[in-house]
Amino acid sequence: MEMTYLPARQLYREWAATYDDPTNPLIEAEGKVLAGIIGDVEGKRVLDLGCGTGRHAILLARAGALVTGVDFSDEMLAVGRENAAGLDVTFINGELGAVPLQEPFDLVLCSLVLSHVPSLLPAMKEMSRLTRPGGRIIITDLRTDHWFRKTKKIRKFGSYLTDAYKHTLVDYQAAFEASSVNLEQLTKIYFDDAIVARRRWFFYLKYIAVGYAFEISKPAAS
Repeated sequence: MEMTYLPARQLYREWAATYDDPTNPLIEAEGKVLAGIIGDVEGKRVLDLGCGTGRHAILLARAGALVTGVDFSDEMLAVGRENAAGLDVTFINGELGAVPLQEPFDLVLCSLVLSHVPSLLPAMKEMSRLTRPGGRIIITDLRTDHWFRKTKKIRKFGSYLTDAYKHTLVDYQAAFEASSVNLEQLTKIYFDDAIVARRRWFFYLKYIAVGYAFEISKPAAS
């Protein structure tokens, strides 16, 4: 199959209309892990950074959170607004390293985004800035630390490729320390039996992690 390269911004513009089609096993596996991590969000202010079409923002709002979703793609945001009609979700356009918000949140979520950025630090510092003292940050992403090269073109929807960047666990820890936050828990994301039953060629990913979920705390003010 001939593959076509698109920069991430253009790729997500093209992908917006079909992004929510249930065809991505990584998204399914990540969602199952997050369901066991996020906890009670009723009445809490939550920032979904890199929210896309609102996949997590909508679930959080239905659980009683006051949600703000930020994404760089107007096309993805337009789908998100349509999907979230009637829910307490605000969607705004913004970049990971320069979020146009000031008030801190109880929880900041950044889901399957950071493999698209060459450096973790700008986004991590923004997440720390936007988390209240004593608040939480949850980051999930594709596992890239096993790649041989720093930059790789990975397949996304259809026959399209886009850039992704290798971030090791050492890189993440350095970014956390530089942003004055603490890693509390690291959970590996695997394909479970239900996913593998529908995609048997992925059977080995029951045993090899496809992604990571980081649970992070921001120290309370002294």
